[in-house]
Amino acid sequence: MKYGHVQAAGFRALCGALLISLLLSPELFAWGGLPHQQIVDGALTAIPAGDHISLRLGPESGHLRDTVEMGDWMNSLIVVQENWHVTTEDFPQVESQYFGNDYLLFPSAPHFFEHMMPEVHGTYGPFFLRALQALRTEDQENAVRWMGALLHFVTDSGSPPHTIGLRGPNHTKMENWLDASKIDLSGYQPRLLGNTDQEAVEGLRRRMDGLIARNAKIARGMLPYVEANDRAHVEPMAFDCAQETARVTADVIHTLLVLSARHVQDDSASIVASVTAPRLAEHPLLPAKLILLGTNFSTLSSLDGSTRERYAGTFSLHNLPPGTYRAVIERPGAETLFLAPFRLSSGHQVHYAWNLQSTSPAGNLVPNHNFSLRWISQVFPDHWHNNAACHCWTSDNIPVIHGNTYRLYVVPARASSRKVELQWMAQHWQTTNDPAIPMPTAQQPSGGVTATAPSTAVYARIEITGDDPPQSAFREAIMIPIASSDSSR
Repeated sequence: MKYGHVQAAGFRALCGALLISLLLSPELFAWGGLPHQQIVDGALTAIPAGDHISLRLGPESGHLRDTVEMGDWMNSLIVVQENWHVTTEDFPQVESQYFGNDYLLFPSAPHFFEHMMPEVHGTYGPFFLRALQALRTEDQENAVRWMGALLHFVTDSGSPPHTIGLRGPNHTKMENWLDASKIDLSGYQPRLLGNTDQEAVEGLRRRMDGLIARNAKIARGMLPYVEANDRAHVEPMAFDCAQETARVTADVIHTLLVLSARHVQDDSASIVASVTAPRLAEHPLLPAKLILLGTNFSTLSSLDGSTRERYAGTFSLHNLPPGTYRAVIERPGAETLFLAPFRLSSGHQVHYAWNLQSTSPAGNLVPNHNFSLRWISQVFPDHWHNNAACHCWTSDNIPVIHGNTYRLYVVPARASSRKVELQWMAQHWQTTNDPAIPMPTAQQPSGGVTATAPSTAVYARIEITGDDPPQSAFREAIMIPIASSDSSR
C-alpha cells in the first residue's frame, strides 16, 4: 500500500492529512514516489505571483504533489481521506473516491503509455491539451487531477533510467539515491513554452527533448557508479537530473496557467447539472462521469450528498464552444444514460437534472456492463481492453471487499464458445494465486455462480477469450454483491 500525505495545520487544533491509498506497479514506479512529489514542490516555488495559482486552483494547488502520481494509478481506485487528529483521537473522513483511468484514457489518448522513451513522447501533446482544457472548463478538483496526469509523464521523462530505457535493480538505485527535498529553484524564471496552444505543444516537445538528452548523458555517466554501488557518486548526479526536471515542471505549470487564463470568451456556453444515482453499498462516494461524445470533453461530478438510497452530485462544465452535443452519463451500479442531443447557445448557461436508473439486477459493479459506451473508441467498448498476448479482453479492475460474496454470470448475445472468468487481483496489475472463477452464461441471477473475495484480493477483473469485441458474443456481464441480488440469493 502506498500513502501520500499533505499536512494542513490550523487554529482548529487539528491536523488534516490527505490520504490517497492505492496499489502501484513496481515496473512503472519512477523517482521512488516521494521524489515525484518533491520535484513538484520545488517547481511550485518558482511559479510567478502573477500566475495567481492559489486563486486559480484554490486549496487544490497543494494536491498537485499527490496527483503527480496519477500516471501510475491506472486501473486503480483512489480513496481521498482526511484525518483530523485531536490530542490522542483520530477522526478519519473519506472525502472522495474515483478511478485513475478517468484521467488517463480519453479519445486523444486511447491506451496506456510506457513511461520511458520513446513511447512517453506520445503523451506530451494529448495530455498538455487535456490539462489545458480542464483548467478552462472544469472545476479545480478535476483540473488538478488532469494536471497531475500530465506532470507525471513530464517528471518521469527526466528520470535518469527512463531517459536510457534502463530497467531492473539499477533503475531503482538511479531514482532513489537522492534527496529531492533539497531542490532549490530560487531565482528561476519559468519559461512560457508558447503563446498559443499549438505553439506550447511544440515548445513542450522541444523542452522535453532537451531534458531527456541532457539527463540521458548524465545517466550514462552514472551507470559505472550504480553498478559499483557507489552511492556517494550517484546522489549528486541524480539530484542534478531532478533539479532540471523541476525547472521543466515549473515551465509546464506556468504555461498552463498563462494560456488558460487568456482563454475567456463571452460567447462560450456552460452546463451546470445535478445528477442522482442508486447508492453503491461498497463505494457510496464514487462520482458519476459526464462525457460529450465526439469530443475530449468529460468531467466527474462533485459530491452533493449520499443518502442510504441515493448518490447526489453536480457536474460543471464552462467555456464550452456553442453547438449541439450528444452526452452520456455513467456510474457503476447504474444504467448508462444516453441523452438526447441538446443545443448550447452562445453566452448562455444551461441547467439540467439527470437521474440514473439502477442496473437490472441492481448493484451491478461491472463498468460498461452492456458494452454500450464507446467514447474512447467508436468500435471498442470503454472500460474493456484487448490483450493481444492472451487473445482476450479484460475489464477495468472492479474494487472488491475481501470476505464479501458476489454473484457472477454473463448474458449471451448468441451461441458462442468463448469462455469468461473472473480473476482476483492482488495489485492493480497482478492476479492473486487464487483460482479464477468461470462465469456461466445465464439470463437471470439464478443461473449465476457465487464467489467470495479472498483476503488477498483488492480488485477483480473479467476476462473474455477471443479477439473480437465482447459485444459480438455477449449482451452484458454481471457481478453483483449478494446483498443486492433479490430472491435469487
